[in-house]
Amino acid sequence: MKILLALWCLAVLCGCGSSDNGGSSTTPAPLASGSFWAVDFTSSASSATAYYPVNATKVAEGSHCQIFLEQGGAVSPQAIEALRSEFDNAIYPGLVAAFGSEPNPGIDGDPKLYILLLNVRDGFNPTSSASFIAGYFDPLSEFALTAQNPNSNQKEILFLNINPATGVDPASISFFETIAHEFQHVIHWEQKAHQRNVLDDTWLDEAMSTVARTYCGYGPDYSQVLTYQHAPADSLTGWNNTLEDYAVVYMWAQYFKDRVGSGIFRTMLQNSQTGIDSVSAALAAAGYPKDFTGTFRDWAVANYVGNGTTVPVPQNNPAWSYLSINTWPGSYTFNDGQDRVTLPGLFPLSRQDRSTLDVLGQWSVNYYSYTPSPSPPHAVTWSPANPAEKGTFVDAGSGSLTFDMTAGTPASFTTTGYLIAQNPSGTSSGSGASVIRNELAPVTGGGAALPAAETASMTPPQILHAANGNPLARKLATLTGRPQPVSVHAFLREREKALRATGARPPF
Repeated sequence: MKILLALWCLAVLCGCGSSDNGGSSTTPAPLASGSFWAVDFTSSASSATAYYPVNATKVAEGSHCQIFLEQGGAVSPQAIEALRSEFDNAIYPGLVAAFGSEPNPGIDGDPKLYILLLNVRDGFNPTSSASFIAGYFDPLSEFALTAQNPNSNQKEILFLNINPATGVDPASISFFETIAHEFQHVIHWEQKAHQRNVLDDTWLDEAMSTVARTYCGYGPDYSQVLTYQHAPADSLTGWNNTLEDYAVVYMWAQYFKDRVGSGIFRTMLQNSQTGIDSVSAALAAAGYPKDFTGTFRDWAVANYVGNGTTVPVPQNNPAWSYLSINTWPGSYTFNDGQDRVTLPGLFPLSRQDRSTLDVLGQWSVNYYSYTPSPSPPHAVTWSPANPAEKGTFVDAGSGSLTFDMTAGTPASFTTTGYLIAQNPSGTSSGSGASVIRNELAPVTGGGAALPAAETASMTPPQILHAANGNPLARKLATLTGRPQPVSVHAFLREREKALRATGARPPF
């Protein structure tokens, strides 16, 4: 009898389910079970009532992770194994080297990260939703279970959406990218909030999460490049929970990885400052010759040049270019060829031959093109809205680049002229700059800027509603064949701020 019981237990642990596909089960056999608190993002209620319990079974364990699957969820054994292998061999070592350590062993004394695969409650509707919540990290699980924090999992845990209605593939690079994105938030929390007791600016935290994929070997994200080119004037440091916000911080972070150095983000996380001050301190510590303002201006030009494939990198100025991405019109594949986008470039007809430029919000940049008149000479005369604004001008015909335009002085060009208007400051320009074209009738327009200041986090229903109504999100969903992931980390950070305001601190 004891022998039979032992064999039965072994069969349960190893899995002996049947299926129609070569004898492998659709869902791996459970190794253990557990219950977790997850967030219901369809609710705008208080933190206590927005949680619900999820019963799950452990389906895999690796060197650095324990993977649980919501009961009733279906993920193939092959996908589970691919996820485990990818986290252990690419995501974990790549991100720890780039950003630093996660809480280890953390609040639960377990050095392994929990990964919960579940159907995230985000109200996704396959017929009307252009976006969904792909995953999240809840920092409240790093705090003790108390009356003020009654739904703490008291674990380092990532929640990943496997809702089949979204078309998500748990063995795809886009799914692995979500893990990398959220795991960077875990590391960021450990390095700043836990070790140094400071909460970093949202834009900088998200910048590191958007570029995290590149440290895992997944390459650049051209969907972010496409999004950026539809709204390049979006403020780098302002945060309004939009797709455009994620695109601009991705471009900045990819540039920093390319040109400042792959270890620069770890250096940022090792100081006790936040936001712009943290970046400038890290640049100084790394021995880089420029501060945040200097690198911002170089980055603005790099968005024009790209990686030198279409436009040559300016001689003796590699800082005015990327290594990894091209930004000129064309078709680009990424994610190992699984995805393709067509970039429109930075110079649409709506910003051609403008005499009145758009208002520039804090730390923002915009791009304008000018065509020649029937007879030369061809020139533009730029007048900034305030002294903080800077202008860079490129004569496409000769390839000459004037990094600092002189206000009120004509800048000549032969075939096409490109104006890169920049506001490297923490305040809005207030009004639009102007450009005089004596030989052409002026094209007016513009004058409006996107919101720049960082705002209090919207609720998840508001975030999803805005994303679902965003024409760009719908376009990207059509191009890629799947809804666009949105992040709710800023919302969860606000909950942590509220808990910290009561005096609570992590107990480890």
